[in-house]
Amino acid sequence: MSLTSKEAAETLSDAEAAARRSAQIYSYRKASPHLILWGAVWVIGYAGTDLFPAYDNWIWGPLIVVGCAAGLWIGQRTHRTGGPRGWRMLVLAAIALLFVFSTYAIMHPTHGPQFAAFPALLTGAVYMGVGLWFGFRYVAAGVLVIALTLTGFYFLHQHILLWMAFVGGGAMMLTGLWFRQA
Repeated sequence: MSLTSKEAAETLSDAEAAARRSAQIYSYRKASPHLILWGAVWVIGYAGTDLFPAYDNWIWGPLIVVGCAAGLWIGQRTHRTGGPRGWRMLVLAAIALLFVFSTYAIMHPTHGPQFAAFPALLTGAVYMGVGLWFGFRYVAAGVLVIALTLTGFYFLHQHILLWMAFVGGGAMMLTGLWFRQA
């Protein structure tokens, strides 16, 4: 029994769709521990800054270093095949940090809520952009982070640090668990 050209095309199309879905699920599962990690960094960093505002640099500086080191460790542990992914993610994180610090240097946010909201808005935008290539769940995560950040900024202005700690960080950790279930 031979296949018609239409049946062969349908079979190839089904195989390509399965390969795309498999790559998408793989991407979600590999991103999951990173989302959980950075959600925890947000919880500790934003809550610590709310509780001890005079020590914000002493809180965030080590947290970012530990978060990056833990992210590299997770990447090495989960991507045993090696390749360029690890260094590209590290460079992307460095670019994002450089962008945030450069923007702060130029625009001088005048108060805590602006200072707190900006990295979260950038994070949401990056997730949405990544989602254009790697799947809807990234877009949904980005929209959620941006929506929660704006909600805290406009409606809970004086409590935005705690809002970002528990709602922003918690949303990232829950998104990591959602990605794990893909």
